[in-house]
Amino acid sequence: METRQMDMEKSHGRMEGWLYLIRSNRFGLQYARKRYFILEQSCLKSFKSQPSSVSEEPLRSAVIDSCIRVTDNGRESFSRKVFFIFSLYNASNHNDCLKLGASNPEEAARWIHSLQDVAVEAGSGSNSKRRWQPYRLNDSKSVTRKHSVDWTSSANMHVDAMTSDVIAPSQWKIFGCKNGLRLFKEAKDCSSSERVPTSSDYPAIMAVGVIEGTCEAVFRTFMSLGLSRSEWDFCFHNGSVVEHLDGHTDIIHIQLCRDWLPWGMSRRDLVLRRYWRREDDGTYVILCHSVIHSKCPPQQGYVRACLQSGGFVMSPSNEGKECVVKHMLSIDWKLWRTYLPKTPARSMTIRMLG
Repeated sequence: METRQMDMEKSHGRMEGWLYLIRSNRFGLQYARKRYFILEQSCLKSFKSQPSSVSEEPLRSAVIDSCIRVTDNGRESFSRKVFFIFSLYNASNHNDCLKLGASNPEEAARWIHSLQDVAVEAGSGSNSKRRWQPYRLNDSKSVTRKHSVDWTSSANMHVDAMTSDVIAPSQWKIFGCKNGLRLFKEAKDCSSSERVPTSSDYPAIMAVGVIEGTCEAVFRTFMSLGLSRSEWDFCFHNGSVVEHLDGHTDIIHIQLCRDWLPWGMSRRDLVLRRYWRREDDGTYVILCHSVIHSKCPPQQGYVRACLQSGGFVMSPSNEGKECVVKHMLSIDWKLWRTYLPKTPARSMTIRMLG
């Protein structure tokens, strides 16, 4: 999608580009309309096409002031197209809400930061003394439309214990290299005498490497569950989304190939709760752990492994041209203890890491 972005300058306060206006029809079904938006001097304007002159009237406009809040709603899909959604709402009336979508997370992040900066400047400057204006995308060409559409997002941001970093600061010890990746193991906490035995049975292992490309491109690759994933993930056989919880969280089902497993071992699959987020510095985080879900019971021919914790951290490097990737797994393969010792289980985890 062709998009022209301008840096957010405090002196001009201008940004422009293509976004998608997310609306709901009378049946409650959401759909997207492509519009060209311009943010300038605390005013957000939308046009059907890129305006040819500064005097062109917008389709709709809204004032961004200190009463406006901006929320990152994550990913949503409309008509088989993925959008990265963010919402603007009035702090005193949450039903007065505008929902917008960008084609990629970096573009959404730029708009979110720009809108937040404008709202902060409006609150700290002289504009904060003026009377608040209702936040609606008012049709500038037809004043007869008095009823605004409810753009309230049904997706809620649930941040619970699951979202805490699985790759949190801890003692990591390097123990080897494989395929250009540095391998680390989590150091055991000898001072903790009450540690749960099963946690030490499946210690976390982390692989660290550098990939040429942007963090956004790597993030999209890691989030994909289509056939293209098997091009780089030799463990992957099939994957699907079981349930979409919100823009940042979903339940996924992954079936693993049998080729790389020890001889005579049944296929493994995983049902995971997956959460993602983007940090302000451009770092992407994907966190996963196993869950039980009624829509995806154990399947014949597969043994369900248990991912106690795992995920990816993708950090920009070399001015964004490269991406430092950390991939961590702590997994119970559900092996018979009399059938295979711990060493093959650890070897399987390392192979899955890269």
